[in-house]
Amino acid sequence: MAKQLNEAQIGDKVLLGKERGYLIGQTSDGQWIVQIQGSTKFAKDKELKVLRGLAQNVTVKPPINFDEKTQKVLFEQYVKCGIFYKTVPVRTNGCYVRYSDFLKATSESNINVLIEGVLNMVPRDQVRIMEDPQDFANPQDYVEGVEVNTETGEATANIMIHAGDYSSTIGDAEPVRIIRGIEGESPIFGTLSKGQIRTLSV
Repeated sequence: MAKQLNEAQIGDKVLLGKERGYLIGQTSDGQWIVQIQGSTKFAKDKELKVLRGLAQNVTVKPPINFDEKTQKVLFEQYVKCGIFYKTVPVRTNGCYVRYSDFLKATSESNINVLIEGVLNMVPRDQVRIMEDPQDFANPQDYVEGVEVNTETGEATANIMIHAGDYSSTIGDAEPVRIIRGIEGESPIFGTLSKGQIRTLSV
């Protein structure tokens, strides 16, 4: 069901507290993504004051709802980890593990750990995840977008784009996390350079 917004629309100039910024998207739980001087902040509708609206009192479709398949895809990412012998750190830099492998493994089993580009089998009980799952596997961090043909500028596929990556990258060659096939049976996690994608919310 479409939701009537409180005079706020993507692209509007807004005031969040004492800071001015622009609405660049909306998360699946209804929070606004506000870009303020190169940083991204989240705000509820009631926290924002529209300074200059581009389109007011317009009904919009609600954001895509993420399901278990999409969450599973986000867990397929390699994340930073450390190797510890009991409580003594053996290695804390240059180590990555697929988060889903870490979750599925029992404490007695071995898992693949990428150490300086080489896969190594390491006992699962010696591996510690060094990232917060909310930072890399939160579906609410993704906004609707498209992959574009860099020669013609035409949209070639619908994708979901990590809003934090997209707003923090500077050059067109920098990688941004994306999810393909969000409406299909098997979504796929990947990365594309910023120059190859556009958000539908900017």
